Amino acid sequence: MSTLSIQNVSKIFPGHHAGDEPVQALMNNSFDIEKDEFCSILGHSGCGKTTMLNLIAGFEEPTEGQVLLDGQPIVGPSWERSVIFQDYALFPWMSVRDNVEFGLVMKKVPRAERDAIVVRHINLVGLEGFERRLPHQLSGGMRQRVAVARALAIAPRVLLMDEPFAALDAQNRSLMQREMVRIWNTERKTVVLVTHSIEEAIILSDRIIVMTKRPGRVKENIVMNIPRPRDEDAPDVIALRKHIRSLIEGEFDTEK
Repeated sequence: MSTLSIQNVSKIFPGHHAGDEPVQALMNNSFDIEKDEFCSILGHSGCGKTTMLNLIAGFEEPTEGQVLLDGQPIVGPSWERSVIFQDYALFPWMSVRDNVEFGLVMKKVPRAERDAIVVRHINLVGLEGFERRLPHQLSGGMRQRVAVARALAIAPRVLLMDEPFAALDAQNRSLMQREMVRIWNTERKTVVLVTHSIEEAIILSDRIIVMTKRPGRVKENIVMNIPRPRDEDAPDVIALRKHIRSLIEGEFDTEK
C-alpha cells in the first residue's frame, strides 16, 4: 500500500472580497507516493505546489477528492506529518537543543528518552558543539539543519518540505542538498519536497511530479531510475533535466 495517495484532488479558494472570482488552485490530481520515497513536486510559481503540500499536511481540505495516508483520510494536522518551512520557523529565544526538543516536550516524551533523541538528531545533522547557540548565532544553512533535526525528532511518518533551501546561497544550497540525501539515507522517511529547482528535484528525488500552470494538474509523474549520488554532468541526468525543462516551459509556450 502506498504511504500517500492523492485521489482526484481539486482545490478552489473563494475570492477574498465580495464579487471576487474563486481561484481554482488544483484540478483533478491523482498520484501515489510509496513508503520511504523522496518525492518532489515541481513547477512554476502559482501552479499549486504549496497548496498540495498544505493538503497533505492537513492545513487545508480538498474541495474535491481526498488525500489518504495508509488508506486513512487526512483530516487535519498531526504528529505523523511534520513540515519544514522556507523561513526555518525556529523559536529565536530557544537554543539549538531546545528547538530540537520542543516537539518532544509537546508530545510529553519522558526526559531521558528526549535527551537521547535530541543528541542523536543534533549529531545526525552535524551540529554537535552548537547545542547552546541561539538561531541568530547560526548561519542560514545551520538554521535549516536545526529545522530538519526538529522535524525528524518527533518521528513523523511523512516529512514535508516547502522550498526549504530557497533562502540559501548557491554554495550552501548545494551542500544542504547533499546533506539531505545523507540524512534521508540514514533515517528513511516518506518525503514530499516542493521546489522550483529542476536540479534540486533530480539530485534528491525517487519520484518527480511535474505540475501544469494553474489550475495545477499532474503533467508528468517521473519515477527516477538513476542511482545516487547523481552526477549533474552525466548524460542521463542532462537528458532528464532537458526533458523536465521542456515540460515546464511548454506550459507557457502554449499561451497566446
